[in-house]
Amino acid sequence: MRFTLLGGLAVAFTVACRTVPQMPVQLQGDPLSIAWLAGSWTGEYWGGAGGRGGSLSFTLRSGTDSLYGDVTMVDPHGQQLHAADAMDVHARHVRSPQQLRIDVVRADADSIRGVLEPYVAPDCECIVTTTFTGRVTGDRITGGFETRAGGRVRAEGSWEMKRVGDSR
Repeated sequence: MRFTLLGGLAVAFTVACRTVPQMPVQLQGDPLSIAWLAGSWTGEYWGGAGGRGGSLSFTLRSGTDSLYGDVTMVDPHGQQLHAADAMDVHARHVRSPQQLRIDVVRADADSIRGVLEPYVAPDCECIVTTTFTGRVTGDRITGGFETRAGGRVRAEGSWEMKRVGDSR
């Protein structure tokens, strides 16, 4: 897997478990497209500034439009990731400081588009926003992302997920 290559470059880190309830994201889009995403999905992303990578996961229960998901970023230089909001505010909606909340997700036919909460990119110490797009094919989603700061692209990369549990 591609993340294995990044894993060799990444500094190992441990994420402490918390009992913070994860906040749901209400999916936008047509009901059929939303229903098709039901299940548990896991994956990874790679690329971007400095070769960052990380894990992705989300769960959508059948018959609902509330997505539970997060993104964990691994910086290959061991630099600490932190959300743009204050840590005490950030801690209310994620399980660990290294995780980012998925703010918006829209599903239309076989396409998905979303935005991560703003965060401070370790490579520039600037606030960035990441937008991702993907195509759903069966039990797989593949796509790309773009990270912007001040209106200009700072990083681009790819991502993929697989359905690991079906609740349709």
